[in-house]
Amino acid sequence: MTDDAIYKLVGLKIRAARKRSLPYVSQDKLASKIGLTRASIVNIESGRQHAPLHVLWRIAEKLDMDVHELLPRRQEIAGAETPLKLDATAIQKIEEAANGDPATKALLTEFISKVTNTGSL
Repeated sequence: MTDDAIYKLVGLKIRAARKRSLPYVSQDKLASKIGLTRASIVNIESGRQHAPLHVLWRIAEKLDMDVHELLPRRQEIAGAETPLKLDATAIQKIEEAANGDPATKALLTEFISKVTNTGSL
């Protein structure tokens, strides 16, 4: 397990939760609600900036969720560290389905990885 994998997954979860929120919460709006800059939110979502627990707590609060929902499970971290080898057709289908959204792409890849590795859900 690497720190980078953890923070990248946390960032993906924040981005996915923010995009699902109703009403929609932009990076700029979330940043202003919790006292950060938009650049900080961009960096947290990409995993480049390591958000302290109190910041994760504020983000979760503003997205109307529990902070534990932003933390990756052990299986997610293991899946992120074990590269999944997909053929070109599978990669293309994932990218089409994700429609340019890296969080959706990660979730689809994780799903396929689980199905591939276990044979079921």
